[in-house]
Amino acid sequence: MDAPVRTEAQTKAYSYVRFSTPSQAAGASLQRQSEKAAKYALEHGLTLDTELNMTDLGVSAFRGKNARTGALGEFLEAVQKGYVQRGSYLLIENMDRLSRADIITAQALFSQLIVSGITVVTLTNLEAYSLARLEREPEALLLVVLELIRANKESVRKAQLIGDAKARKKKRLAEHGLEGKPYTRQTPAWIMWSEEEHRYTLIEERAAIVREMFERMDAGDGLVRIARDLNVRSVPTWGRSGKQRTADHWRTSYIRKVLTSTAPIGTFTPHITTHDEVTRARRDEPMAPVENLFPAAVDADTYWRVNRKLSTTAARGRNARQLPKSIVSGIVFCATCGHAVTRVAKGDYVYLVCSRANMRARGCAYKAVRYETVEKALRENGKHLVKEAPRGKSASALDKQIERTQHEADGMEVLTFELLELIAEERGSPEATAASRRLREVERRLKSLQRELRDLRTQRDTMTIASVRDRLKAVERALTSNTDVAETNAVLRDAIRRIVLDPEQGHLWIRWHHSEDVQDVRCFTRHMDWTEFRETTPPMHALFPENSNALDKTQ
Repeated sequence: MDAPVRTEAQTKAYSYVRFSTPSQAAGASLQRQSEKAAKYALEHGLTLDTELNMTDLGVSAFRGKNARTGALGEFLEAVQKGYVQRGSYLLIENMDRLSRADIITAQALFSQLIVSGITVVTLTNLEAYSLARLEREPEALLLVVLELIRANKESVRKAQLIGDAKARKKKRLAEHGLEGKPYTRQTPAWIMWSEEEHRYTLIEERAAIVREMFERMDAGDGLVRIARDLNVRSVPTWGRSGKQRTADHWRTSYIRKVLTSTAPIGTFTPHITTHDEVTRARRDEPMAPVENLFPAAVDADTYWRVNRKLSTTAARGRNARQLPKSIVSGIVFCATCGHAVTRVAKGDYVYLVCSRANMRARGCAYKAVRYETVEKALRENGKHLVKEAPRGKSASALDKQIERTQHEADGMEVLTFELLELIAEERGSPEATAASRRLREVERRLKSLQRELRDLRTQRDTMTIASVRDRLKAVERALTSNTDVAETNAVLRDAIRRIVLDPEQGHLWIRWHHSEDVQDVRCFTRHMDWTEFRETTPPMHALFPENSNALDKTQ
């Protein structure tokens, strides 16, 4: 940061203006705070600085964002580097403009300014706090502490009320439907609320693009090809509500976001905002989805076929357009580390090898298995594999499980609000400390239940008796007939989530899309230990990586 050029010896004052919502910019908040600062500077012979940006518009002080990344943070840096001289004034409307964080954080921020030689002035009551005054009148610090505590309690209570309102709104939606009023106006870009029809409707020209994305992905096109084609055709990107910037071109990340969202089949997933206790980083945690809130842009069968395809590993880069040369391409994984297995050609032979081991990464030994051994094991056992394949639970049984899980999740949400209220009312007491510990446990359980609900609903939608039967029949036909490699791979990817190659135990472990039960096929390899008989155990960390911390994503 460059030091401001000083042309006057007069003491400088810096007016810090902040409000937490962008909508306040349209009101009198900015003008009111600025006028108060100008008046104070004039009456006290101060030069009001105009070089440093001292305005945080729409920035909250509840989590300390204004002091970390906002204009206040830049001011603190300027003070630290000496660009703002000791003895300068910081003019704020009230203490809550400085911080609404917890009292420890807020008081530390205030003390940092005072110790750095900055005089903090609250313009509403014209109180000036300097190091000299607080040394002379230490009781004046009590006024500051009380104001900071009040500001924090107001924000805690506001957050609680907003959470309660969202919970009541969601409950009312579940019991009575929309009742002619929008549940939210923050809709996907292809959906809008119709004031005339009192319901959500599709923006047809955009919904047609959504359908095209799904149909092309279903037909085998990749994200890059779809995005590139939309850009070549100069298809306009979609603007969002408010003043959010419209993208200048289609990106694969956005197309993936559309394809993995549940909104195209009419399901709305509300989120609750949480913050990391250490970094204060914002996290939007999904809540239980609301089905059939929006009109569907694509049919359910197409949606879930694409969903299953995206849940497996697709070819990337220069291989994206090439037909697969393996019937297990994209769905075979290593039993040891859980990473993808790659196809390696050595002369006249082709092997399957763990991708980590192939790159000589630590944690997985290089154990190549002949590809023809794996394909032969699947094809020779095709009929038995399908005959013994799990059929999953009945839809009615899953519905009951979803209902039980949803009931527990609702109870956890209510308990969360009650604990927040107790913490706000008894702040600083042993009861509040105990409630905070209990709140962390409840929030962890609630997140777990929400993930379980999403998985259960996905499983229910992909396991109808007819669809499971059709996919299993297709697998049997593909494995037992002369179906080519690419078609067989497409059929297997549509039905199977993961095949785990286990050279040491001599097994292929199968996890289907429609069931959590694990099936195995014998696959004899040269890596098996024939000297002793041991009971085989499925490598659950590789079959269910979403439930395991075994995969180190940094590697």
